[in-house]
Amino acid sequence: MKARQLSKKPWARNVFLSHYVSGFFKSFNILSFLHKQYPLDRHLAASFDAVSLAFFSLQFDCSQASLVAVQKYSHALPLVNKALKSPDSASSNSTLVAVLLLDLFEKIINNNPRSTQSWMSHVNGALVLIKLRDKKQFQNSLGLGLSVRLSTNFLISCVAANSPVPSALISLRSDLEPFLNKDDPKWQVSGLVVRYANLRGAIQSECLSSSDIITCATEIDHEFMVLGENMPSTWHYKTEYLGEPSKLSLEPHFDTYPDHFVTQTWNVLRIMRILLNDIVCTHCVEGSDIATNTIDTMAKEICATAAQYTGCKKTTLRGKRYSETPRLRCYTLLFPLYVAGLYSSFATNIKPWVIKQLRFMSTEIGIRNAKVVAEILESADGTSPWSVYAILGSYAFAA
Repeated sequence: MKARQLSKKPWARNVFLSHYVSGFFKSFNILSFLHKQYPLDRHLAASFDAVSLAFFSLQFDCSQASLVAVQKYSHALPLVNKALKSPDSASSNSTLVAVLLLDLFEKIINNNPRSTQSWMSHVNGALVLIKLRDKKQFQNSLGLGLSVRLSTNFLISCVAANSPVPSALISLRSDLEPFLNKDDPKWQVSGLVVRYANLRGAIQSECLSSSDIITCATEIDHEFMVLGENMPSTWHYKTEYLGEPSKLSLEPHFDTYPDHFVTQTWNVLRIMRILLNDIVCTHCVEGSDIATNTIDTMAKEICATAAQYTGCKKTTLRGKRYSETPRLRCYTLLFPLYVAGLYSSFATNIKPWVIKQLRFMSTEIGIRNAKVVAEILESADGTSPWSVYAILGSYAFAA
């Protein structure tokens, strides 16, 4: 497909809307107005085109779309900067949405969160824009939704870039709480992730002793454990036992979840517990059997989430019969499986099993990045999980 065709046809926009607004991800369902509003403000339209083409290029492995996306991004930046110079435009929904879309573009295109300032620049800018807006913004669904989306994206960006959580984000979360369900598991998990990020920041600045680090990591891990034990009944998963062994299940059983949104939140909780217990192991002179066992348990639980989506009991789903939605559900497993394979102990045999699953997802389900992750895990070079997370597109590919 030629560059001129890509830039003129609405295909990329339609693909983006079908995935992020009304389809699988729904992480930007607050942008349903993009279906109806016409014409869009110039800076919003340019940002929309850039991120749509970036997503299109990765989703369909289209290098031409990637080139056009970068051109569109370069066109969008000065338009957004111009909008920021006007007080009225700077505080508008269109400008905030444009900045969030440019941030999403960065997460799709830029796979090295620690090498460039642009990884954090747009979320930093969006946080400034939120401050310019009246707090009444939280009283309508679009304003509240945009603020929550920024809060989530900013937090993940900090963790991936190994940056401390700024006080402005803590303030935003405090402002949001009266308008949200504080008992929502996703909100509670994100609150504990803030504490994890701050612990990593303290470790980075070398302001804590090893014993303090162990104490803090253990306390946060305990709170994650308690949260897992007290999930609402609608978030509970069921264990299914296999009548015979399956290559798609680590053990003779696997877990099924109400939907992929619930699965992802559970796996975020497990990933955090693995990383926290790895901190304990790193700073404990004699090692910690409890921390090691926790890592292995969490890794096994992550592995048990895979079979529901890879089709352990549904062999007819294999190969070309995998539709787009099952493929995307499997894509969200790549990062948790990498973490499980990277940190689990040798005796569990989890790492070789994970590599086989990643190979299966690559060859049978058609997920190109599954092969990339398998090769990274096989290389045993200890590639940071957050570097892999960035390679996979960060939260651009989270539901």
